[in-house]
Amino acid sequence: MVIDLGLVHEPEPAAPAPGWRFSPRRTRPVAALACLVLLLGLAGAAPSDGPRLIEIASHEIKARDIVLAGDRLLVTSAAGQGAPTIWELSAYAMPTGEHLWTVPYDAASWRLRQVRRSGDVILVDPRSGPGTGSTVVLDAATGQTRWVAPTGLTLTDDGTAALITESTPGAASPTLRAIEPASGVQLWRAALPASTEVLAGGAGRVLLIGADGRAMLRDGRDGHVVRSVELGAVTRPVAMADTLLLRRWQNGGLGVVAVDPVTLRRRWSRPVWYGPGRITECGGLICFPDGAHIEAVDPLTGEPVWRIAADLVVDFESYLVAFTVAGSAGGATGDDTAGNDDPPGTGAGRIVDPATGRTVLPLSAWETELEGRGDATFVGYRRPVEGGPTWLAVLAPSAESVRIVGSVTSALDGCVGNSDTIVCRDGTDSITIWHYQP
Repeated sequence: MVIDLGLVHEPEPAAPAPGWRFSPRRTRPVAALACLVLLLGLAGAAPSDGPRLIEIASHEIKARDIVLAGDRLLVTSAAGQGAPTIWELSAYAMPTGEHLWTVPYDAASWRLRQVRRSGDVILVDPRSGPGTGSTVVLDAATGQTRWVAPTGLTLTDDGTAALITESTPGAASPTLRAIEPASGVQLWRAALPASTEVLAGGAGRVLLIGADGRAMLRDGRDGHVVRSVELGAVTRPVAMADTLLLRRWQNGGLGVVAVDPVTLRRRWSRPVWYGPGRITECGGLICFPDGAHIEAVDPLTGEPVWRIAADLVVDFESYLVAFTVAGSAGGATGDDTAGNDDPPGTGAGRIVDPATGRTVLPLSAWETELEGRGDATFVGYRRPVEGGPTWLAVLAPSAESVRIVGSVTSALDGCVGNSDTIVCRDGTDSITIWHYQP
């Protein structure tokens, strides 16, 4: 999933146009909470003998992006004044906060928010997503560049092979190369028919889907063909929730067919509708736009699991956020199996329970920086009284509630966190790392 997690300062996320691709960003509330009592009511009582924040480290750095990736905290910052701006990428060990390395950073080409960790390397993808620029592979211990994929890459689900499609002038067809991510050494290569999509399959395998419907499953490590079948003409195949989805026109309308990515056997099919949203993975389910609603279905059976009034659900891997486009009729029909009563057309986002679709927390209740790493959790912060303490809250491990973990005296400007650590920018051009009791 390609996501832009940069910072903005608008009161609310801009209403997306039809066909939009969501760009997660920091969300500020419409209005400040009237008092701390209301804030605590949104996240449970403040802890008395409960979890407290323990400061681990603080570093003076004018941070722009902060991202947690496994046992590394990655921070981009301006190296100094002047034009053009010279950017640097720094890494800190987690959970100690020890500074490990700082290297030059190409902010014009790379987007730290699309960072991926695979073994002992860090992959930073191009700003505009796969296929639009180079992916740089950094040594996680030193920050040095190990190798560069000029056209970006697709990583197998087990992280053992990086897949690169190359086109050579005069060649009859493109070439697919599989690279060992840590070393950059080629594992295998094969000719690739024109108009073929390369997707990560299950169990470290590679899915090749041609526009003519020919599907081939290869082993990611040695390239041998595991299975090959004819699926019929398809467009825009995608893999999500351990399912291969194939779009095709059927009975005069657009439909989607779900295929097992290992056996390549058909599971189920259903029609799809155009709208402001798109098909997304959502907590192990697949979410389909359906008019002014989102319907989550079981990827194995295609049976509906829950249905909510929303235009899009974005999976941040450790939590789900449902969005309603401002001015839409979301919620107007009352057909909401999760029992939500969110007002339609607010343009607001809300964290929802992956199992039921129930609203856990409106994002307008806290300032937050939506974070898309699998080891990250929701971190909200709020300063109800000017000059007073800033309260911090996290999403509980069950993703069914939000709880306050403590307060700090300084003003904050963006936070990320995982199951036991919170990192925030503050108003003194520094970052602070805290430990909290899970």
